[in-house]
Order: sequence, then structure tokens, then C-alpha cells
Amino acid sequence: MSEVYHKKLHRYPSSGRKADKKSGKSRDKKERHNPKVSLQTAFTFSGGIKSVQRRVQRSLDISSKREKIPGINKKNVEGDNPPPYVVIVQGPPGVGKSTLIRSLVKHYTKYNLNIVEGPITLVSSKNRRLTIIECPNDMHGMIDVAKVADLVLLLVDASFSFEMETFEFLNILQVHGFPRVIGVLTHLDKFKDNKTLRKTKKKMKNRFWTEIYHGAKLFYLSGIQNTLYNKTEVRNLARFIAVQKFENLSWRSSHPYVVALKVEQVLDSEKSVNEDKEANKKISMYLYGHIRGGLMRRGQNVHLPGLGDFIINKIDKYPDPCPLPETRINKDGPNAGLRTLKAKERIIYAPYCDVGNIQVDSNNLYIHIPNTATGFTRRKVLIEDTRSLDSESEESTDNETSEQEYEEEYQEDYEEEYEGEYQEDYEEEYQDKDKEKQGEFTERKTSNKGDDSLDEDNILLPEAVRYVRDLQDAHSFLDKKLENTELRLLSSSNKNLDRKLDLKAEDEKVSSEENCINFDSSNRNMDLNFKQKSLKELIYSDVKIYLKKKFPHRNKNSINISDRKVKNLFEDEENEGEPSDNEFSDLGMSSLIDTFRVSDISLYPIQLTSLKSLSNYWKSSNLSKIRSEKFITGGIGDSEYKNEHLNLENQSIEYKNGTSGEIVNEALKSKSSSLAIGEYVRIKVDGVNREWLNLRKGITVIGTILPGESTFGYIRMRAKKHRWYPKILKSNDVLTFSIGWRRFQSLPIYSIEDRNETRQRMLKYTPEHMHCICTTWGPIVPPNFGILAIRTSERAPNFRISMTAVSVEIQAKSDIVKKLKLVGEPKKIYKHTAFIGNMFNSDLEVSKFIGAKIQTISGIRGQIKKAIDTNGLFRATFEDKVLMSDIVFCKTWITVNPREFYNPVIDLPEWRRLRTQAELRNELGLSVPFKSDSIYIQKQDRPAKKRFNETPVPVDIEKDLPFTSRTKNNTPKQKGSLSREVAVIMSSYEKRVANLFQRLSTIQKERQIQRIERKKVAREIKMKRRQPIEKIREAKNEERIKRRYALKGIKLQKQRKKLRLEE
Repeated sequence: MSEVYHKKLHRYPSSGRKADKKSGKSRDKKERHNPKVSLQTAFTFSGGIKSVQRRVQRSLDISSKREKIPGINKKNVEGDNPPPYVVIVQGPPGVGKSTLIRSLVKHYTKYNLNIVEGPITLVSSKNRRLTIIECPNDMHGMIDVAKVADLVLLLVDASFSFEMETFEFLNILQVHGFPRVIGVLTHLDKFKDNKTLRKTKKKMKNRFWTEIYHGAKLFYLSGIQNTLYNKTEVRNLARFIAVQKFENLSWRSSHPYVVALKVEQVLDSEKSVNEDKEANKKISMYLYGHIRGGLMRRGQNVHLPGLGDFIINKIDKYPDPCPLPETRINKDGPNAGLRTLKAKERIIYAPYCDVGNIQVDSNNLYIHIPNTATGFTRRKVLIEDTRSLDSESEESTDNETSEQEYEEEYQEDYEEEYEGEYQEDYEEEYQDKDKEKQGEFTERKTSNKGDDSLDEDNILLPEAVRYVRDLQDAHSFLDKKLENTELRLLSSSNKNLDRKLDLKAEDEKVSSEENCINFDSSNRNMDLNFKQKSLKELIYSDVKIYLKKKFPHRNKNSINISDRKVKNLFEDEENEGEPSDNEFSDLGMSSLIDTFRVSDISLYPIQLTSLKSLSNYWKSSNLSKIRSEKFITGGIGDSEYKNEHLNLENQSIEYKNGTSGEIVNEALKSKSSSLAIGEYVRIKVDGVNREWLNLRKGITVIGTILPGESTFGYIRMRAKKHRWYPKILKSNDVLTFSIGWRRFQSLPIYSIEDRNETRQRMLKYTPEHMHCICTTWGPIVPPNFGILAIRTSERAPNFRISMTAVSVEIQAKSDIVKKLKLVGEPKKIYKHTAFIGNMFNSDLEVSKFIGAKIQTISGIRGQIKKAIDTNGLFRATFEDKVLMSDIVFCKTWITVNPREFYNPVIDLPEWRRLRTQAELRNELGLSVPFKSDSIYIQKQDRPAKKRFNETPVPVDIEKDLPFTSRTKNNTPKQKGSLSREVAVIMSSYEKRVANLFQRLSTIQKERQIQRIERKKVAREIKMKRRQPIEKIREAKNEERIKRRYALKGIKLQKQRKKLRLEE
């Protein structure tokens, strides 16, 4: 039997190089062909460990720079629309601030502004609004503007370079949060040389970067074209403004505020206008603006910079005069995807400017027609056939057509709702009046035709006179139409009835005299609506024709706008009274009257079947649409909507809507609860000085004050004198501080912390180039808050910002101390004990200082033990015996409290500013007071050097001392007394010899003097001869030195080039 042979199976290697290679074949194909995986050494750090560390460190630095502290999320307290961002245009006088504002307004809204005054709010995009404010040039105005700015356009005159106001405003911004800053260079058209222009741009850009940060944006405006800047340059600036992201500053987030867009006085109807102003020195005023930073409510404490602290007496939510476009609100609508704004959505609200030649206040509407916008024509052109007017009416805008269609529909609905005797009487009366109206207009036309001769005379008159006469004609025509309409609506016996009677009283009077049908409350309201509509139809139909004839060259859209603007003139004030409970059967109508005017109904075509459907129609979306179109772009409307005449306090009824459930009245809600961020509100403040309102300049900020910030205390701050301020600051010299919303004067004290951190030592002056502690009295603020101090706000040739600081803590008691040396004299001395006097005044003072250390002028230390007498004499012990001539000192520290002085800055002429002694002496012409004790003199009665007795050394001790330390008695030996007593007697020969020697020495001295004089004269002659030669030699030496240094410089430059140090 043959054996079966089985082949041995191959055993694959499980370890080794081959096993590793074969295991790589099973990898993914992409991974095997990826060079970063297969060639890892080619894609790693090069240069060793240090290179790896540098690159990793750089990447970490970049990532750390991008990290930001998350801000406070306030979406839960924000309204439907965010408030407009505040854009400040700052620059010195004559730099072009107003021109830039007019250019931006022209770019955003297509409006031409002639007057730039006050805040200008406009819609810049679908999601953003801007409030543009021109920064005043005074110091207080710049401080107030910097506290609310979101973006600053810093204008600089390139032909003059940076000015002092620019650097001052930058330092103010740095202290108060430092918002976004964009630099703008103007007057570049004054540079004729392009090379000089490039160098100037580069130089100013580097200087601008030094003050802000490296890479800050700087725009260039080349020149003015047609009184505005270049459109392309303004468009680029507007695009950069549109992409700016603004940070919420901590102070603004915790302290809600309002930038007042409009300020007006509250008129009291009970008081006469001509009443003495001194009796009504304190008034109430309304401030309008958007809420920023947080919630605001009635009763909050607020501060108005330049005015003082107040309490919000009343705050109401008002329709926004400059709302965001509907495309943002209705995100799912047909226009939600549009990127550009429509013409009607480019809204602007500037109550103090001539926007649309219209200015609005609380009770009046002012329409200004400038000569540049009005084209007057001759009377022959004005007197045209009605056929031409009919052709013009056919070419009217879509708004007019829709308005006419709505009027027809409204009349049809009204006829269907109210059929009967009243309807028939009204139709007959309406037809008769229509005939009278047409006849009256034809009579006026024929009479005008007969005045051709007068018109020829008027042509020779000045343009202003003819303009006034045309306005008088228009005024008389309107008065006549208004009178005829009132006569038609009222009975013949009520021609002189006042139009401002209460609605209820008027209905009772009409019903009693004409036996009219008694309507219920809803019919009475509809009667009011119909009356206002009739006024508009009967009067304003002819006014439209009259305006078209008067101004044939005006744009049709402008005539339509004027038509809508005058509609509010016919609004009755008869609904001012408070309605009763049975007067409104439908509670929705009461809320409608609170928030909307009945005269606005004629603008929109709606189908109404009942009053309930009318109240349900006016929802928040429709109201916002009407308010946006009722203002400047669609038709002027008072931004207050007559809410100041309504009693919002008594309307606390909640009503139910058929679809939305329970809805609280907006007026009640805005009064009882807090208002959200972005809401447009009206704030009432009482007790305002009348003169401040008349002399108001710049912007008005209403900043809230937290409950604890009305308490006063010692504010301790870490301060430093500004490096550009020319003088050092002195303690107890008055400064004006800007802390929070407030500006006030106070008396600071400067101190420094000792090295051992045991005390705050007072400083008389601030250090030159280092920080110190400044303590002053004022309203408390939170720590780590920026503080600014100035000496004066008046214009000065030097830098006005004196000090910048950061708040450290609030103290109820000051801990600043200063040195105090008490000086005394020894009265009696007993070895190591002495009685010291003239240091204290009583034994009570001595008892407070028992155990204190004292010291003499020679350095002998001692201690106070006990009071001896009531006059301040005390016993002290010393470490050695003192002398009667010694002076004894007691070094102590005494607490210094800053003066509790707080003087808020009021922007009024009678406000008294605290001035320094130097300012008062300069104003009064007084010299510095002279004190004799302050002069250092050298006293003659004191010896030049005080001599002390030698200390005796015992002989036993002296023997053991080395030789150098022993006492040396080197007294000179005295001559014998015999030599002093013997007299010298010379003979006659000795006398002659001595006399001869004396004469010879005299002759020698005289010859020596003559020799010296001759040498001096010869030396002078020699110097005069050598002087020109020396000058030539010095010139040659100087030229030789210059040539040597020049060659040395060339040699060094060649060496640097070889070493590649300069390329």
C-alpha cells in the first residue's frame, strides 16, 4: 500500500522586515499613496526643536488674540427692532464735518440737507439704522458724545495735519470705552504734487496707527464736487460702515440710556403764555429717543449731563418715526429676498434739519417752501382750462389712484351700513354743496381771468412780494373752503360753534336743535370718521387742483406728499375726553383710538362690514406699515399721534381679540412695565430750568443711575498725570471729573503707597512719570471704571486733559496720612531724664502720646513717660544725657480727609465754576503773597563750628592701645624768656648797611615791576600779529577734520554693505 505524500504548507513570516512590508500591502490605497503618510519627515517642522517651539508659539498667539470674553446676551430684553447705532462725526472747525454728513445723508436717503443740526436718524440697510451726530468742539460736548458713540468718524485736515482737538477726543474715547474709530483725511485736493501727497498720507497713517492700533482704517476724501464729496469715496466709506461690528460696553449694558432725538417743552394750557417767566422758571419737557443698553421704566433715577439728576415722571412707547423696512419684519413675504431698499423705505428723521422742508413739534406742523425749490410762473400759465387739470389728474401716481378707489369703496360701504333718512339727507346735501363748490371755483376762475392787467403789474414787483401775495391768496382760499364746509356740516343756527367742543356735547346739541336720530357709541364714532372724510373730500379736492395750478413745475409726487401732509390738519380734537364704559360697545375700538388716529383710515383701501371688523383690522403689523408710510417718505404725520392728549392712566381694561386671545393695551403695558431695548419712547422730566432748554447745545443724553450710585463717598482711583499736560497737579486744586454720566468738580488729594504697604502717604504734587493714588469725594462708581479729569473746558493753547484714572475702590473713610513733627525744648535735665516743654498744649495731649518715641537733633533717642503739668510739660527718658541746646522731635502721622466738595457742571451761564487761587490772582491782578519765614537766610549769631571737649582716656587703658591710637601731645616748644627780653642795639655802621640794603631791595622790586609790564606789552603785540595766521590755521584744521570724518563715514558705509546690514 503506497503512502500518500502531503505537501508542506507555506508558513508566512510573522515578524521581521518582510512581515512589515507585506502588512503595508493591506493598507488602503489612498493611505499608501498619500505623501503626508508615506513621507512624514518631509512634512514636519524643519530647523530642530527651536523651530517647532517658535511655530507652535506663534499659532497659539494668533488663536489667543482671537479669543474674546463673551458679551451679555440681551435678546430677551430687546424689542422687535434694535436701536440705531450712533455714528459721531468729529473734527476741528472747518475740517468738513457738515459736508460729510450731508454726503452720507445723500447717499443713504437721496435727500439734500441745507441745515445740519441735531441728531439725524436714517435707514442704512434692511437690518440697520444709523443716528449721525456732529460732535461739538467744546470739551463738555466731546465728553458727552464719547460716552454714547458706537462708531466715530475722525476727520483730519491733511493740509494742516493733526490738531489738538483730535488728540483730546482720542484720549476721551480711550477712557470711556474706546468704540470703533475710522479716520478720514480731507482737503487732499490742496496738494498739487503727487509725491508730497503720498508722503503726507503715509506719515499721517503711521501717526494715526500709533494712537489707535496698527492697521486702523483710514479713508481719503479727495475733494468736493457740487458741494458734496465724491460719490465713489462716500460709497466706499458707507460700505465700510455697514460691515462694522459693535461691541456692547459693560457700562452701557448695565446703565440703560436714551440719546434724545427731539426735545420739547410741555405746554401747560392752564397757564398763560405771557405769564412772568421768573414764576415759571422750572418747566417740564419731553425727550424722544430709542432705549439702549437695557430696560427702562417709570420712576427710574436718571442723569442728564449738564443739567442734573431727575426722576422719570412718565415714559410712553411711541410709534417709531424711522422704522426698519417691512422686508425685514415680514421675512416670509414677497419682498423678503430683496437686497436693496425701496425708495419709500429710505426713511430719514431729522427734526432739527430741513428734511423735506418740514419741521414738526408737539402741536404744530411747519412747511417751509424755499425759493430754490419753488418755480413761480406768470398768471397766464396759472389760469389754464380745467381740461389740462383733468389730463394731469389722469397722469397722477398710483398712490392717488388707490386713494380715490378707496374713497369710493368707503362711501359704498357706508351707504350699505347706514341706510335711511340720514343717508338721503346727506346725499342731497352733498350734491347741493358739490354744485356750489364747482360754481364757486368757476367764479374764482373767471375773476382771475379778469385780473390779467393786475398780473402784468405784478410781474414788475420783486419776487419776494409776489411770493407773499400768492401765499396770502392760498391762505384765504383754504379759510373760505373750511368755513363753507363747517356751515354745511352744522345747522344754520350753529355757525359760530367752536370746533373743539366735546363730541358728546356736540351730539346732544345737534340732536336737540335738528331732532336728529340718536346714534349709539359706535355710530357716533363712525359719524366722526365720516365728518373728517367729508372735510377732506370737499375742501381738499379743490386744494389739490389749486396747488397744481399754483406750482405747475413741481413734481407730481411732491404734490401728492403735500396732499397727505395736510390731511392731519383736519383731525378733530373732540376725542380728547375720557370715554365711559357704555360708550364703547366694542373694546377693540378703544384701543384703536389710543394708538391710531381716525384720519389715517382714508389712506388704505379696506372692506369693512362692522365696527368690530374695523378694530380687528388694525393689528400691530398694519399699524407699523401705516406709521412707516405716514412719515416723511409717504405722508407727514405727527410722531406723537396725539397721545399726549389721551388719559392713559385710566385705560386699564384688558380685551380679547377673536384670534389672538388676551392682549393688553399698549399704552397700559408701556406704563406699567419696563420698556425693551430699541423701543422709541417719550420721557417726561419735571423741574427743568427753562433757560437750559433755550440755550441747549449738542446732544442730550438720558442715562439711568443704579440705586447705589446716588450715594456719596470717597472714590479711590489709580491716576496718572497726562504726559502732554504742561503742569504737575497739586493736591486740593479743583478738577472737573467725568465719571459715568456725570460731570462735576471736586478737590482731589494725591497719595502713594509706601513700600511696606502699611500706609497711604499724602503727596503735595503728582509724580512726573508714574502712577499715584487719587482720592476725591463724589457719587460712588463700580471698580475698574475709566475716569477723566480736566482743569478747564475753555479753549487753551495747550493740552487740556489733566489726568486719566481707573477707579479702584470706594471708601467710607479716608486712610491717607501725612507726616507731622512736634518740636519741643528741654527745660530741666537730670542725667538720662529730662523735662520737655513747648511740644504739647495740655496734659490731655500728653496722655495720648505716652510711650511715643522722641529723638533729639543729635540723634539721642527717647520716650515720653508722664505728664508733669497742665500746660503740656512732660517727663521723658533718653539713652544718654541731653543738652539744653538740643531740640527734641516727635515724628507722627496724621489722617487727611479730602474735602466733601461736589459741584455738578450745569450748562448755564449763571453756573459758578470753582477756580484756583492762581486763576483768581490772575483775574484780579494780585501778586503772590510774600512770607518772610519762607526765605532762607544765614544767621550770624550761630558759631561756624561747634567745639566739643575732649574725652579723657585713662592711662592704664592707653598703655594697652596701639601706638597709632594713643593720644599725641605735640605741643610746640616755647623759646626762653631771655631772648624775648634782650633788646637789639645797632651801631652807626650797621645802620648805614641796613639802610643801603633796604634801598637796593626797593630798586630791585621797581625794576621787576617794569620788566613785567614790558613783557605784557610785547606779548600783546605778538598776539595781534599772529591773530590772522591763527585764523587761517584753525580753518585748515577744521577742514582737515571734516575731510577725515567724511572718509571714515564712507569707509564704514562700505563695510555695512559688505556685511549686508543695509539693503
